[in-house]
Amino acid sequence: MSGVNAKNEIRYILVTRTLEDMAQAGFLTAEELAVAKHLAVQKYRPSAVWE
Repeated sequence: MSGVNAKNEIRYILVTRTLEDMAQAGFLTAEELAVAKHLAVQKYRPSAVWE
């Protein structure tokens, strides 16, 4: 895994965990969470999602 891919993987994990925490705290609906996670996949393209 290259350095850029590793950074993107870490960023993706941090973003999705933050989004999930926000949803659990009531700041995001389930629909908003799904859309936000989809956008995170598009932005960071973690290899684990694509394998």
